[in-house]
Amino acid sequence: MNKHIAVFDIDGTLRQVVDPWMLLHNHLNTAEKGAEIYKAWAANEISYDRMCELDVALWKGISKEKMLEALATNPIRKGAKELVSWFKERGITCIGISTGLSFLNEITAKELGLDEVYSNEVLFENGICTGQMNIHVREESKDETLVNALKKHQIDGDVFAFGDGPADVKLFLNADFSVAVFPRNEKIAECADIVVAEEPLHTVLEQLEETFV
Repeated sequence: MNKHIAVFDIDGTLRQVVDPWMLLHNHLNTAEKGAEIYKAWAANEISYDRMCELDVALWKGISKEKMLEALATNPIRKGAKELVSWFKERGITCIGISTGLSFLNEITAKELGLDEVYSNEVLFENGICTGQMNIHVREESKDETLVNALKKHQIDGDVFAFGDGPADVKLFLNADFSVAVFPRNEKIAECADIVVAEEPLHTVLEQLEETFV
């Protein structure tokens, strides 16, 4: 029997807020500096890695507890739990691939039942942000992360991909079935097999069942 996998973006897909970095900046009163850093990256003045490093440096000395408070303002989308559960009940591996932050995404993974989540790691020491991080998922290379995940989980069957942003297009292109969840623009919607633009998300299951069950 072939082994299948469902791959989910987190922010904007399983959770409502699109950008977890700005979510934190707003919560920690670093939004002005954060916006300047993002603008520099968007203008190709700095690399993606440098953008991330500069962002996290702004949070040096802040407690993890304080940073976790921001997650309360980014609710899980209605139907997300049911959507993940549908795959899990069929023995399908469920993972997250996110350019967001692992200390937030690990909570989402636990709440929804994801088997694993790949994202970027803010470093803490004794519960305090060190201002440093390890970058594991880049905006332009989610497909590379997917390839590594397929090898790790020994996937030889179908790949189901769910996402909302430009970084998720490469996931769609490497999936057997793709779903754009509240896509941010028309191009993203056009790259997917199905578009979901309202909650609850698990309404897409009817189409999945028709196609794969």
